[in-house]
Amino acid sequence: MSAIGAEAPADGWWARVVEEGHSGGSPRHTLLWVLSTEFPVNTVVTLPGNRRPTAWRVAVTLAGRTGPVSSIDVALPDVPLLWYVEVPEPAATPSAATLIAFSDPRYPEGTVLSPAEARAGGVAGAHQVAAFRWWTESGLVHQIYVSPEHRRLGIAGKVALAAFGIQAARGRPPLHGDGRRTDDGEAWVRALPPHGASRAAPRSERLPSMTPGAA
Repeated sequence: MSAIGAEAPADGWWARVVEEGHSGGSPRHTLLWVLSTEFPVNTVVTLPGNRRPTAWRVAVTLAGRTGPVSSIDVALPDVPLLWYVEVPEPAATPSAATLIAFSDPRYPEGTVLSPAEARAGGVAGAHQVAAFRWWTESGLVHQIYVSPEHRRLGIAGKVALAAFGIQAARGRPPLHGDGRRTDDGEAWVRALPPHGASRAAPRSERLPSMTPGAA
């Protein structure tokens, strides 16, 4: 699922790259999560040019320093193409967000659409391959879903890293999981590399499967 080896740290630091010379609008800011010991954990370091550190895992590109996310690049090249619709849920109790993933070639890898852009583009939720929902103020993961025909391809890990990057770009607490999981969720957590497994609490409650008809 990951190119990170067992010797990699379980947490990392952040690199901010500012791209001034692109066409139109404010400078683009890319925030990269880097799994190395080059800087202390959770440090944010501004890097010149467009250099990406070797051990980067996810890169979130925004319009301006705090503008909307336009793309997410995840360093999992063997996982199928994904693009996303980010759905904020400020009226939820507590407030939440959902990242919905699609895998067809209508948009380039990593593109992030707002709900309005998705509607204008005729994007239908029925065609999603995965969804990841979390409580934005605490970072607690609520639900992870991958359609049955797209499982065992690394998609859940890729969407989780994308959501992790969005949460960080918004300046909110890191994503983490509690101990309530389905059997599929528990199997997924057990297969995670250290930087993912360390964010999930030990299993404390068995939840029913999200797949209709599953035992």
